[in-house]
This record gives sequence, structure tokens and C-alpha cells, in this order.
Amino acid sequence: MSQELWKSYFNTGLESAKAGMVETAIDYFEWSAKLKQDNQEIFYNLGVSYMTIGKMTDAINAFTKSLKIDDSNSDAYANRAICFSYIDENKKSMKDVKEAVKRGAVEEGLKQAIRLVEEKKAKESKLLTIKKKAKKNN
Repeated sequence: MSQELWKSYFNTGLESAKAGMVETAIDYFEWSAKLKQDNQEIFYNLGVSYMTIGKMTDAINAFTKSLKIDDSNSDAYANRAICFSYIDENKKSMKDVKEAVKRGAVEEGLKQAIRLVEEKKAKESKLLTIKKKAKKNN
């Protein structure tokens, strides 16, 4: 029963993610993970979902669980590198970049993705500062 149930939850999570319902996908991936704790694919997709909504620490934790089960997934290392960069853990980010590249990731593409995330974060920070100043002046 639980064997079929975890797979059903996982597949529903995938479909939810594809439909843009990321929070719903997270719920299904978490339910699936509770039933099938040794499946790296569940934790990887949970990490991607958390990353999509900006919950980088949760994403890092999910990618780490995925990699503890199977450390051959270059995408898990690459995505965790991006998350580490976003939270200013640059040494950890660069370590994961190296691991991802060892496993087949394209280094320049990954570094470009990290630059884009850092630019986005800088813009968000600047916007937040502007909003705070505007609120203070009102």
C-alpha cells in the first residue's frame, strides 16, 4: 500500500510542479518522502520546488538529502551551489560547482546561472531598500 502511495504522491507532485502549483508540489513531495525516505529523486524534486519559491535553506537541505542517497547527480550539486550562493555561502557554492563539474555539469553555464541569481538578489535588495525609504518618508 505505502509502496504505491509514495509513488502516487510523487507523480502528483511532478504534475503539480509542471502546472506551476509549486506549494502543492512541495506538499506531495514531502508526503512521498515520509513514505519513501531512500529515494533521491523525491528529495531532488523537493529541493527544486523549494528553490523555485525562494526557500533556499529548505532547498539546500533537500538537495543534501538527495546527495546522501546518491551523490552522482550533477544537477543536485549545481542547484545546491546556486542556493549556497544566494545565501552568501560562497565557499560551499564553489565546492559544489567543482563537484557538479566533476559529474558532468557545464562549468560556464553553472557559473552564469550563479551570476544571474546574484544579480537578482542584488536587485531585490535594492528594491527592498527603496521601499523602506519610501515607507519611512510617508
